[in-house]
Amino acid sequence: MDLVFLGTGAGNGVPAFYCDCPVCVEVQGADRLRRTRSAVAITGAENYLIDAPPELSSQLLREKIRRVDRLFLTHYHHDHCAGLGDLEIYARFYLKRKLPAVMSRETLDDLEKSHGSMEQWLDVTLIEPSHTLSFQGVEITGLPVSHSPGALGYLIKTEKCRTAYIPDTGPLPESCRSYLRGVDNLLLDATFYGQNMYPQQHLTVHDAIRTARELGVKRLYLTHLSMHYSEPVTSEALEDEIAPYGDSVNLAYDGLRIRLA
Repeated sequence: MDLVFLGTGAGNGVPAFYCDCPVCVEVQGADRLRRTRSAVAITGAENYLIDAPPELSSQLLREKIRRVDRLFLTHYHHDHCAGLGDLEIYARFYLKRKLPAVMSRETLDDLEKSHGSMEQWLDVTLIEPSHTLSFQGVEITGLPVSHSPGALGYLIKTEKCRTAYIPDTGPLPESCRSYLRGVDNLLLDATFYGQNMYPQQHLTVHDAIRTARELGVKRLYLTHLSMHYSEPVTSEALEDEIAPYGDSVNLAYDGLRIRLA
């Protein structure tokens, strides 16, 4: 069982069509540095998808993922849900049945305002913070975060490791931190470098590193990276900055894989 980063960018993606900052210039001609909007997939006996960003179809094609068995949503913001149309077509015309999905009540309510009745093509299971669901040898627990109403992270537990995926959050509530102490892998919001424009909804790179060290996390993966919202920082510069931490702090890239079991 593997976890693959389908996308590692914040709401803008990298490069942005309107931008010629050093970050976007660095990406030109270096496809491995491109960042599509954040999502991950868990691949194994079943394939689980966490979030559905605008580039979902191209992300799944790139990773040769041809089947989605279950969808998890962290929250309803556009950069995490704009690819739902691709999954609706998949469910209605290919599967010809409802696609199992997990999300909070708040996420479902907000999506039905913009997407119509989700339950016409999704078999929705509602999840609350600290609630655990079990599927095919993996336990997935909803984690409370500080972002938008009903936003969640997910703790993914297998026999071999514990991995937490939290792409959008401000300072972590203690009720979340208690689940994260000593986890093997923490995939955490690192939206800003420099000034944090939304300190109650997002973390900076340095916030994420400090949080992981406080919690005794074995390996931190920085994700949901804007790279240039505030102070631009190139991937090369950021890799140099985190190098002293060794394998305990990692810069996530689209297509990076982590073994879960």
